[in-house]
Amino acid sequence: MLTINKGFEGDDLLEIMWRALNHFPRGLWDRVNYLGDVGMKYDVKVRSRENIYNVFIFNNLIERIRRIRRMLQMKDLLLAVTRDPVIAIYHRFKFEVEGISQIASLVHDYVSSDLGIVSLFRVNEETASKIVAHGLGHNQGLRHHVEPIDIMYEGLLKHDVLNEGFCNDCIKKMLSCQHNQEF
Repeated sequence: MLTINKGFEGDDLLEIMWRALNHFPRGLWDRVNYLGDVGMKYDVKVRSRENIYNVFIFNNLIERIRRIRRMLQMKDLLLAVTRDPVIAIYHRFKFEVEGISQIASLVHDYVSSDLGIVSLFRVNEETASKIVAHGLGHNQGLRHHVEPIDIMYEGLLKHDVLNEGFCNDCIKKMLSCQHNQEF
């Protein structure tokens, strides 16, 4: 794990990670190594009402994290955590006079098998650990469920108890991963 642009003070990040890992069966995430802080140039400035924010564009940030991972020759997941906003830009086609418009959405978590980004922009500490746990759940192969609407995410936001928010199939999958790692 690494942080981006010194957004955390004291033990804030340690507390967030500890709470996030408590959502999983013991031993599934047996170790987390903090690599340090990386200073990165922002992609754009965005005005929101009266505030101006330095912002990362999702695709650009993913490529930067991927380069760091390759440079370090890592085989495990590399999770980058920031307090800065990360946006994904989508193009929307309108078959009217307007033509093509762009929509920007905040990205709070993206985690694949090799790397991840978590943005804790405008998120309190309790919700932050649940967003990190949600992303780590994706790394373990858990997917969003159609019904009920994203049980993994909803459960993590509403409960702070081990395994709350994960359906029985996801819990079984995590336990089998844990069992396979022990041997």
